[in-house]
Amino acid sequence: MLVAVVSTSVAFAQPTPPAEGPPPGERASAPAAHVFDPDAPPPGGWRLMVSDLSLLRVNPIGLETRARFGLQKRLYYSEKAVTKTNFAFAGMFPRLNPASASVGLGGELQPASVFNVRAFGEVQQYFGTFGYLQSFGSAGANYSDHRLDQLRDDPVQKPQAARIFHASIQPLVQLKLGKVALRALFQLDYWNLDVRSGDTTAYEPTFDTLLPDRGWTVSTDTDVLYTGKKGLAIGLRHTFVKPLYKARHFADQAAFDAYDDDNSHQRLGLFAAYTLRDTGPSRFNKPTLILIMSWYLSHKYRAGEPGTLPLDHTSDDYRSRAIPYVLAGFAFESDLMCVRP
Repeated sequence: MLVAVVSTSVAFAQPTPPAEGPPPGERASAPAAHVFDPDAPPPGGWRLMVSDLSLLRVNPIGLETRARFGLQKRLYYSEKAVTKTNFAFAGMFPRLNPASASVGLGGELQPASVFNVRAFGEVQQYFGTFGYLQSFGSAGANYSDHRLDQLRDDPVQKPQAARIFHASIQPLVQLKLGKVALRALFQLDYWNLDVRSGDTTAYEPTFDTLLPDRGWTVSTDTDVLYTGKKGLAIGLRHTFVKPLYKARHFADQAAFDAYDDDNSHQRLGLFAAYTLRDTGPSRFNKPTLILIMSWYLSHKYRAGEPGTLPLDHTSDDYRSRAIPYVLAGFAFESDLMCVRP
């Protein structure tokens, strides 16, 4: 998650308006106007922006680029730190990876520097390649990496060229106390799966769990970061993902009654982001390197082998807790037209 967020979003990958600077390509009236002031409020004119986060992920494996394209404008002028960075955004949220493509429409509102909320709806089309999309008839199904590999060439339960409708609302609270930044993202997601008849769940690698058809997932990303060095944010990230199932997502009522949040999971580890430069609104700004390396506190298949193997499972379904979740990413933002102060 990325955020913002890589979450299932990356917290510092989400574009925020840079501070005020001269419009690209315009001559300033005095040399001092050419100097970008990172402490000034963002520009007040309309901005046509595109931002992108490209990432490589391991455990589970993934490769994806996520964009944000649309119009953004400052809501009001303020020089106070708590309200200075404010804006409204409306536009598109396209994504592309080797297994699927999606496009979303929505917006983002940041009435003050401490609070941001994003909401969008998207349609995601899977190509039936690289083992995805794989659906199951019950939330109690085996969705380990080993099992997904087995099903890749299964003529009965092979991956599908299926479509998903996904809606999301993502409020974010961010505070800074001296050189320490605190960020908390809450994400509520709705899923409607166009999968084979009789199936009620599907595995999605970004959330790394079985998504409920016509159901919801809840996830959070919480960061405690040191920001005392220019361009650098480094510290701890905790991630939590929980699917919200109903009885119809299981084979029978007994399976639903026995379910004990087995498909939820948590991770804890390093979050680091380094912005190479920030020169204000321009065609290529805020190039940022991102690294997340965390370990599973709990996961059905990635936190070690249980003492007793469940039915229809083998030791090959489980990975050691010592194997980390790793995400490496690169983000940037671009203004596609001149920005008025």
